[in-house]
Amino acid sequence: MPAKFTEQRQQSLVQGGDCTWGLNKVKRLHQLVPSGTRGAAAGTQGVRPTAARLPSPPARQFRVLLSVGGSLMSEEAGGSSGKMGSEEKPVDAVEEKRKEGGKKKNKEGSGDGGRAELNPWPEYINTRLEMYNKLKAEHDSLLAEKAEKDSKPIKVTLPDGKQVDAESWKTTPYQIACGISQGLADNTVIAKVNKVVWDLDRPLEEDCTLELLKFEEEEAQAVYWHSSAHIMGEAMERVYGGCLCYGPPIENGFYYDMYLEEGGVSSNDFSSLETLCKKIIKEKQAFERLEVKKETLLDMFKYNKFKCRILNEKVNTPTTTVYRCGPLIDLCRGPHVRHTGKIKALKIHKNSSTYWEGKADMETLQRIYGISFPDPKMLKEWEKFQEEAKNRDHRKIGRSEYRKRGFQEVVTPNIYNSRLWMTSGHWQHYSENMFSFEVEKELFALKPMNCPGHCLMFDHRPRSWRELPLRVADFGVLHRNELSGALTGLTRVRRFQQDDAHIFCAMEQIEDEIKGCLDFLRTVYNVFGFSFKLNLSTRPEKFLGDIEVWNQAEKQLENSLNEFGEKWELNPGDGAFYGPKVMVVPVGPTCDEYAQQVKQQFHDAKFMADIDLDPGCTLNKKIRNAQLAQYNFILVVGEKEKTSGTVNIRTRDNKVHGERTVSETIERLQQLKQSRSKQAEEEF
Repeated sequence: MPAKFTEQRQQSLVQGGDCTWGLNKVKRLHQLVPSGTRGAAAGTQGVRPTAARLPSPPARQFRVLLSVGGSLMSEEAGGSSGKMGSEEKPVDAVEEKRKEGGKKKNKEGSGDGGRAELNPWPEYINTRLEMYNKLKAEHDSLLAEKAEKDSKPIKVTLPDGKQVDAESWKTTPYQIACGISQGLADNTVIAKVNKVVWDLDRPLEEDCTLELLKFEEEEAQAVYWHSSAHIMGEAMERVYGGCLCYGPPIENGFYYDMYLEEGGVSSNDFSSLETLCKKIIKEKQAFERLEVKKETLLDMFKYNKFKCRILNEKVNTPTTTVYRCGPLIDLCRGPHVRHTGKIKALKIHKNSSTYWEGKADMETLQRIYGISFPDPKMLKEWEKFQEEAKNRDHRKIGRSEYRKRGFQEVVTPNIYNSRLWMTSGHWQHYSENMFSFEVEKELFALKPMNCPGHCLMFDHRPRSWRELPLRVADFGVLHRNELSGALTGLTRVRRFQQDDAHIFCAMEQIEDEIKGCLDFLRTVYNVFGFSFKLNLSTRPEKFLGDIEVWNQAEKQLENSLNEFGEKWELNPGDGAFYGPKVMVVPVGPTCDEYAQQVKQQFHDAKFMADIDLDPGCTLNKKIRNAQLAQYNFILVVGEKEKTSGTVNIRTRDNKVHGERTVSETIERLQQLKQSRSKQAEEEF
């Protein structure tokens, strides 16, 4: 938003972020952007490098250039039930898979251009599994012996005070749940024994209290999502073959980090990963707990330096636990759900890069996020909520407000030649607060504000006064070399993004434009319940421009504030060093007003629309300029079209589609947009 009119600071100039300095300087600026960035400002396909390029529109979005002087232009831019113990343990299909070898490439789950499952699996999976099976056989033998020799009657106290008879080292929480009701057993995610979460299939060891937790409870959700992370971790090993790191539950779901020697994770892989997760879930792989000596685990995980770091740096006991599901064996305290089939709905929805333990000097990891639920309906509700959250995103709301108020979103370069800042006057006043560096014996700097870039954009072609006011908004990244002692909170930082807008307008338009900015400010602040204070900062001792221009601008700002109706204070001499100076272009042809109306109709229909009001160009020159700038559709209007309320349509390849009404044209473009047509210009 026009940030400089918010809170403590009021610009005393024509409008927006920081600058509307003399347009007599603008014409020199286009030479000062880095090599390879000059050229036309707009376009989507085959676009040339630009000094200040409009953001590429989404697929099948249409940009419309209106050109008048007899012409107007447009472009397309683009649970089972039963008796106690009736739920069987799954058959272990891992051994069969392990013995298959690598005779052919497994294509399952490789749709949508994502990765397929590796065949054969990485060798470490087989080696790890062989070690685990030997250890598990020894453990089961010892447990059976302990149950035979040391088992004794125990009392299990339920939350309602009722006591249940059980046997130590034999009876499990799941068996007790089944004794109460099979439905309860099926819906229980995890047990709590003596206030400690406990696997449902882990035998009880002594007299204890027992709670049976369902998904609705926070601790059960954490277990459920932790088990889901293991399912996804298994899929990740089988697809990427990398080294798993951490895979915890989080507030809403779970993630797993993996280290890859080469390549990375793409959202194109999500479909194949989900397909493999569903297969793992269908197999009902049992979650098995095993306590193992630390030195044995260092051998088991010798292929994975990250697991070895965890063992050496985090484990201070002689033994620790691992959990297995299918071919996955991982360091884990647990507990987990009984088997993978308990996860009824799972979705992988995001990926990112991160560092090992969040340290920037450590290895880069690939992180994949997921969410899961015990009922597919819950996943549908979650997806609906996510979509609603996107619609409530403050960035989306802000962009829609900008569009509604006639602003056009633009993108400008992050780096400029220092000569640009010298021309604008920023270098003389602000260079110590800029990050600068040498490139090929030229001094460049990261932009600390967007003003000169927007002026370059304004100057990329001849302008008519009828185009004013021209409103542009920029969401780009800014860098300011603030002193370390001045850094604080979110207000004084070295890198930030802001809604930075500029308005190019005639002197007599300042008052109305400022009223619009103030209304914009109040609208947005009211949404968030924020309050604000207004200050009018007037001409500083060192200023640029003519004093009469300053006086006129300050007077119109004062009038706007008075009419706004909110309390404001005068802040003498606190204005920025630059001042407004406006050059007005001669009046254009008689069809300008109709062209403006047509442009507004396309804008209201959410198409990107431009207009050419240059009276110095012939009709053919305007059409040619639009074609060179790669406007997909060019709409021409003259007196005939003005009278009939139509436009004459042609494409950048000079294919003429003829005359249609404005409403018919918009309707057809919307149809092409919705169908995502790749030959929209031909099909029109």
